[in-house]
Amino acid sequence: MRIIFFCLFVLALTTACDKDKPETPKAQLQIDIQPVFGGQNFYMDSIYTTPEGYKLKFTELKCYFTLFGNGNTSLHEAALLDYRETGSLLFKKEGDYTKFPSLSAVLGVDSSLNHLDPSAFPNESPLNISNAGPMHWGWSTGYIFMNIEGKVDTIPDASTNTNVSFSFHIGTDTYLQGLQFNNINWTDLGNNLHQFKLKLDLLAFLGQGANSINLSTENLTHTAAGQELLTQKVISNFKNALSPY
Repeated sequence: MRIIFFCLFVLALTTACDKDKPETPKAQLQIDIQPVFGGQNFYMDSIYTTPEGYKLKFTELKCYFTLFGNGNTSLHEAALLDYRETGSLLFKKEGDYTKFPSLSAVLGVDSSLNHLDPSAFPNESPLNISNAGPMHWGWSTGYIFMNIEGKVDTIPDASTNTNVSFSFHIGTDTYLQGLQFNNINWTDLGNNLHQFKLKLDLLAFLGQGANSINLSTENLTHTAAGQELLTQKVISNFKNALSPY
C-alpha cells in the first residue's frame, strides 16, 4: 500500500512540474504582401497619379495564391489576399523556415483545385464557398483568381470629374502563373515566428511602354472572349509587380 501511495505521489508531483513548465511556442511562418504605388505608401480609396497623369484610386484588391512549397515539401494549400479586409497578411502557418530557403507558388487557383466542389473544402479554407463568395464564378468555370477594381479620371487636369470605372476579373486555367522566390531571407519576428514579406508595386502593375495598361481604353476584362490580350497583360503585370520587400 505504501508503494502505491508513493507512486501516486511521484505521479502527482511530476504532473505538477510539467504544468509549471512554460510552453514552447511552435515554429510558425508568416507571409505578407504589402502594396505600394511606386515610392508611395498604399491605401485603399486614396488618390494616385499614373504616368499618363490620370488620377486613380483602387477600391478592390483581391488575389488567390495556391500550392506554396519548396520542392516536395508543402507549406500551404491556398491563401487569399484581401487587402481591404485583412491588410497585408496573406497567411500564417506552422512551419520550419529552414525547410524553405526557396518558395514556389501559383498565382491563381491551381487547376488541381480550381474545379473541385467549393463547398467541400474545410471551413477555414479561403477556397470554401462561404469564404470565397463572389470570388467563385461557378461550378464549371472555377474561381476568380484576381479582382482589381477602381476609378480613374482619364482627362488630366480636367475641370470636370470624368471618372471611369476599371474592373479586372481574371480566371480560368489558361492564365495561371507560376511564382518562384529563391534565397529567401526569413525575418525573425520573435516567439519562433519568421516572416517573408513581398512588395506589390501597383504603379509597376500599370506598367510602362509596350506592357502598360492604359486605363482610358483598357479598363475592363472579365476573362471573356475578345479580352485575351488585356487579360494576359493584367495577370503578367501583376506577377512582375511582385518582389521580395
